[in-house]
Amino acid sequence: MAAADHLQVPRQHGLFNHHGIDLGDGTVAHYLEGREILRSPTAEFSRGEAVSVVSYSEPCSPTGVTLRRAMGRLGEQNYNLLFNNCEHFAHWCKTGRHRSSQVENLLHTGSLGALAFGQFMPAALLTAVRMLLRNGISLDGQRLD
Repeated sequence: MAAADHLQVPRQHGLFNHHGIDLGDGTVAHYLEGREILRSPTAEFSRGEAVSVVSYSEPCSPTGVTLRRAMGRLGEQNYNLLFNNCEHFAHWCKTGRHRSSQVENLLHTGSLGALAFGQFMPAALLTAVRMLLRNGISLDGQRLD
């Protein structure tokens, strides 16, 4: 692992992954589930799980840009599971684009999770959320990338 790497660790028995940015000094910037973006020791971030580096097929920002983005959002408290979670944060730090493959996969597949989610959300609203994500637009109309 190196400074500016996008790190991930499994959570909830492998049901989803938690994401952060390696700050290069033994700490990780990450959205503490549902609260705020923190700087935590790597051991605290991993909670004893194996840490892996996320690889990108798309171009990534230089190390300094990635680190400045991560450090600049420390303390932020705008967590949103669908539009601003830990994976959105880490991907944005690396590329400048706000994305979460976990959310996209949940909303774009016929998985059990999407079916369960659909039970609680009217089909028209679910379709609208999919369209917004596909076009990179948040609920308040701002571009996410």
